[in-house]
Amino acid sequence: MHEAELPERLGKYQIVRRLAYGGMAEVLLGRLTGTDDFTKEVVVKRVLPQYASNDEFIAMFRDEARITARLHHGNIVQVVEFAEENGQHYLVLEYVDGPSLGSTLHELRKRGERLSIPEVAHIAVEISRGLDYAHHKLGDDGRPLLIVHRDVSPSNILLSREGVVKLADFGIARARERLSPTQGGAGTLKGKFAYMAPETILRGRLDARSDLFSFGVVLFEMLTGRSAFVGETEAHTIQRVTTEDLPPASSQNRAVPPEFDDIVTRLLDRDPDRRPARGLEVVDAIGRLRLHTSPPPSELLMETIARLFPVYRRDVRDRVTVRPPARPRVVVVDESRTLRALVRASLGQRYTVVEASSGDEARTAMRGTPPDAVVCQRSLQGTSGLELCASMRENPRLCEVPFILLASDITPELESEAREVGVHAVLPKRFDPRQLEATLRRVIEGEG
Repeated sequence: MHEAELPERLGKYQIVRRLAYGGMAEVLLGRLTGTDDFTKEVVVKRVLPQYASNDEFIAMFRDEARITARLHHGNIVQVVEFAEENGQHYLVLEYVDGPSLGSTLHELRKRGERLSIPEVAHIAVEISRGLDYAHHKLGDDGRPLLIVHRDVSPSNILLSREGVVKLADFGIARARERLSPTQGGAGTLKGKFAYMAPETILRGRLDARSDLFSFGVVLFEMLTGRSAFVGETEAHTIQRVTTEDLPPASSQNRAVPPEFDDIVTRLLDRDPDRRPARGLEVVDAIGRLRLHTSPPPSELLMETIARLFPVYRRDVRDRVTVRPPARPRVVVVDESRTLRALVRASLGQRYTVVEASSGDEARTAMRGTPPDAVVCQRSLQGTSGLELCASMRENPRLCEVPFILLASDITPELESEAREVGVHAVLPKRFDPRQLEATLRRVIEGEG
């Protein structure tokens, strides 16, 4: 597909770079500037030239923009405006700085990983809230607007770097459906049948419960790390959606609680009347699981995104400035400022040393990208090195981080307890720079 030349501006928006190029529109990053150095980044969706002269399509696109502009919810991407300039129609949307759920699941699959159960629960609750709000939105006359998303899939779920979850592209599927076969082209819906409800495929029926079925497919994919219904061919996919019962998600991922299996089973019931009546039922069901974590699930998601999609500096025309390889990062936890200074002076040439004087400071230092190792004294005010290590082992993102314990009195009992909670090495508290550096090389770099 030939991509159009990138414009310098569209209306009042400076075009920074192209984000994506799709079947009906290209997606651009725009920037609105004002006085006193005011700037705001937005997403600009420009209709492709072959659809710009399709009056029916443009009218539909405009109508859907007007409807979805009325959706003011924290879990729905906000429509800013629909505009036209020199025959170019474009939709301006809130910019979510972060990947789609589809990109995130793809990156995790490449690494043989999955989202943690608390992360899945967080995403599921936020999407359920957004769907419930849209499905029950009332018009100015007090009547339901009967808004249906029509395309709930991983590519339309956006994850911000702050752990916020948002649904995108309400109504775009409706505009796509209205294209005639010659205008839409073959394969317009390719890849979407796997997320459609059976009644939509078989009878063209579409309502809020159809969105919830699609959401159940997404939920199964998040829990298991694999697609629910995708077959070898489009016909095979349709056959699977309309006839096949999925195994419990827990059969693919032992960490899945039985209650989550029940939620997925209800969402994927082929009888719409047996599905949850609304998204808030899903919110309540997940809330009863009491999946409390430290840090909270939204922060776990932030950390996953930061790890999978590191940020690089970028100029306005999309030239990337590549950073030099970072030195291994070591978090040193000790109440003694003197000892921390000694460690920093000893290791500073080979490692980036991050200091913490307490367990709370250490947890703060370990947010974002995981450290390459932790060096921690045994006794800390309010906690202990062993307790800090044990809490890290419960965190999917930190469970493999090497942990070195410093103790004044090393006994066989202490060494045994340390091994049980996942400590890699126990060293004397009396500072020996050569021994510490040799141990770090062994646990981080596999030397020695």
